[in-house]
Amino acid sequence: MYRAWCDAAKNTGDIDFIPVEIPGRGNHITSPAAASIDELVEGFLSVFPKVVRPPYMIYGHSFGAAVAFQVAYTLQERGFPLPEKLIVAGRHAPHMKDPNPMSSVSTDEEMTEELKKMGGTPEVILNHPEMLQFTLSQLRGDLRTHESLRYTGQKLQIPIEAHCATQDDANKEAVEYWKDVTTDEFQIKEFEGHHFFIQSLGDAYLNALIDTINKTRKSFP
Repeated sequence: MYRAWCDAAKNTGDIDFIPVEIPGRGNHITSPAAASIDELVEGFLSVFPKVVRPPYMIYGHSFGAAVAFQVAYTLQERGFPLPEKLIVAGRHAPHMKDPNPMSSVSTDEEMTEELKKMGGTPEVILNHPEMLQFTLSQLRGDLRTHESLRYTGQKLQIPIEAHCATQDDANKEAVEYWKDVTTDEFQIKEFEGHHFFIQSLGDAYLNALIDTINKTRKSFP
């Protein structure tokens, strides 16, 4: 999906999307999941200066939102040029309890039911035992990494914009608390759909995201 955003961005002029592939995904499909979010952050920072130039923003959906927050905070702590905005989608604030009941210790049956509820997982995977087992193994690794995040009072000094869906556990009431982890401006945008609304809405969501990027850029000198 993020590669599709890259292709679409070619028509937007001077906006580039740079997807980040984590261990266990894409070209790194055979790599084990990261032991912690801190490990992912360090991996990102090892290449950050080579591929990112200001002005830029950081985006993350679901598990990616937790990683994006920690990346932004680490950049801030280490004196890197800061992003103009952190955009998070489909996840509760880092200091709040996760409203989703799924965890790394959930049974396969519980995880499968939650995947069906969240939407976004193709039926061909849900109905194929081997493909489903592989997907659950990946997901369990992601959940273990996700659960490593520890909030210890971190606050960003940049604006945060939170995106949520009407039928997701991370609804408007849940994402509102992202306002507590920034000393700058905060905004919520609500969309129709389930957890994977950024996928199901397709171009409508991408266009809204590009509009956010353009408006943010215009607000900075």
